Amino acid sequence: MGLGFYERDPMTAAAAPTRDITAWIVLFFCGLSWGVTGPLSKLAVSTGHHPVAITFWSALIAAVVFSIVLIVRRERPAISRFAAFFFLGCGFLGTAFPNSISYEAYRHLPVGVNVMILSLVPMATLLIALPFGVEKLDIRRAMGLGLGVIAVTLITLPSTSLPSPEIAIYVALPVLVAVSYAAENIWIARLQPKGISTVIVMWGLSVGGVVLLAPVTFGLDVLFDITLMGPPELAVIASSIVHIGAYFGFVWMINRSGPVFASQVGYIVTATGVLLGMAFYDERHSAWVWAALALMMIGLSLVKPADRRK
Repeated sequence: MGLGFYERDPMTAAAAPTRDITAWIVLFFCGLSWGVTGPLSKLAVSTGHHPVAITFWSALIAAVVFSIVLIVRRERPAISRFAAFFFLGCGFLGTAFPNSISYEAYRHLPVGVNVMILSLVPMATLLIALPFGVEKLDIRRAMGLGLGVIAVTLITLPSTSLPSPEIAIYVALPVLVAVSYAAENIWIARLQPKGISTVIVMWGLSVGGVVLLAPVTFGLDVLFDITLMGPPELAVIASSIVHIGAYFGFVWMINRSGPVFASQVGYIVTATGVLLGMAFYDERHSAWVWAALALMMIGLSLVKPADRRK
């Protein structure tokens, strides 16, 4: 699921958000956890495992974990035709499509560049939300969107920006991932059935992803044995579990401290991913990429939602 900040108005769950030391601890936990998934994703594709198969296993692991959570909570999802349609949409926009092309992007691009571009999710969410009236555009947010576009341009166009000019075309992949996550945010905001919890939504999008990915995975005959427990297989399992824990923390933060506070996780995710890429894969970025990172961080601060507390 994408890091969108427009899924619902958390003020309905927390009329007076609190921001104590616990909220800050959870903020850094979520940011560091999601930042770690970048290097793990790079490791998962390092031995040639197909991106679709990796995504299938990740979705299946998430579906099993959320099923166990529902059993423990004694919560039973009521499946109707509309709910099934909603879950399949979530599974496609939030799992099957973006995660598959994200793993392909990690095969070609540095971890740091991938993580930087994925920070465009809030900007893409705002852009898609405008026609639906979910969010409003003002000068501040328009400037943020403009800085995001300039940042991607700085990564893509200069011949000395990336390690090799030939891989510039693959920058389009994480951009598509960001757009897909953003579309999922709006899908949930507009179509989520009333009365279902976040756990059920996460269970549904995981199951929806498995349903959509299974025929493709078996049709392409790319399924690999995850029980081998080598470094790539362990990376897939670890990345899935880390993402689940981080997302629960993110939802907790929104309900407790509001969307403005929770939106700061984007800075930590990006910084962590860039630094870990440098530490584990010896990535070194050009001045163009560092300039793009600075513009993205400024743009993210301008696009984030306004604090609606009374």
